[in-house]
Amino acid sequence: MSTITAPAGASPAEFARLLMADLEPLTDELVRRILTGEHAYAESTLLSAEELREAVHTNLDSVLRQLAGEPDHGLHAARATGRLKAEYGFPLAALLHAYRLAGRLVWDHMRAACIENPELLPDIGADVWRIIDDYSTAATEEYGRAVAERTGRDAELRRVELRALLDGVLEPGRLHAAAQTLQLPASGVFLVVCAESGGDAEPLAGIERRLRDKNVVSYWTSEVHTRVGLLSLSTEHILPQVLDLLRREAGGRVGVSERFAAPLEARAAVRQAELAMTGIAPGETTAAAYGQAALPLALAHTPDAARELRDAVLGPVLALPDPDRDALITTVRAWFDCGGSLAATAERLHYHRNTINHRLRRVEQLTGRDRSDPRAAAELYVAVLADRLFPLPGD
Repeated sequence: MSTITAPAGASPAEFARLLMADLEPLTDELVRRILTGEHAYAESTLLSAEELREAVHTNLDSVLRQLAGEPDHGLHAARATGRLKAEYGFPLAALLHAYRLAGRLVWDHMRAACIENPELLPDIGADVWRIIDDYSTAATEEYGRAVAERTGRDAELRRVELRALLDGVLEPGRLHAAAQTLQLPASGVFLVVCAESGGDAEPLAGIERRLRDKNVVSYWTSEVHTRVGLLSLSTEHILPQVLDLLRREAGGRVGVSERFAAPLEARAAVRQAELAMTGIAPGETTAAAYGQAALPLALAHTPDAARELRDAVLGPVLALPDPDRDALITTVRAWFDCGGSLAATAERLHYHRNTINHRLRRVEQLTGRDRSDPRAAAELYVAVLADRLFPLPGD
């Protein structure tokens, strides 16, 4: 500790100026205190010795100038230190601990220096800790701003890398950097999820946290009509749990790709997820995996052909007035869903079976397809499915 003693009648500012003359040894002493404190590990691993001493020297010089009534750049040193520590990912607690050590060092030396003026100790102590509090506050505020900026930069970089993966424009040489940015393994178990957007609510809102609870890392991006996510599963054994979660959380149609082994395969998986979503009837709220249902998937692959088939087979039915058309389409759809049972269809729709039979005969007459003929029934079924997946505008 310094042996400087201020003369009787000296002011607190003069005490501070005396300490400024000992700035170099004071800096070395504070560095030693920091490196032997509870946060020594963080200090010694995140900053070089030169960077640590420079930060300590600058802040100590600024604090002493404040006490001496010679402010240099106000709280500039504290703000610069807060930003530096944030950029290094430094713990905020360690930053504040260093300022407390600085305050204790200055107080110890000021108290020793004014041994001839003990009546000034309360005022000196108040000044020291007021300035340390101001510096801690300024450093904390700048630390928070820097963290927010870094978080924003990181989020934008993740968005760019994710978009490159999903669009299939990421060069193989950039895969390692992209995987590091997104914290994805170079190989593993991956899925792409495509959720239909509708209304004001974001599809699958909060799904990241729920997936994280199952040790699934996910990154999401929003497009005009969909929200697309890239999922990295810890193991393929949790795939059924992930699909169940997506079905429970679905607020509309959600398509899921087949699993794939490398991030560079994401583009093909996006197409699979889109097709799986399209293979769900509009208005339904569920999730479907690619390949789960063959016919809907085939129609989703060729929507134009599906619409042509719909119009060719069901054209006369679709041309009817809305009440008649809806009654016939609903009946034939229910009949297929009930495995061709008149009794089950009547029970489902709450009509007499004669009414159901009459409607089915009318469909046969209008379409020229006899439901007892397997090939005609197959055409009718596919046409009804196409109408379900690709309804006419306004339906």
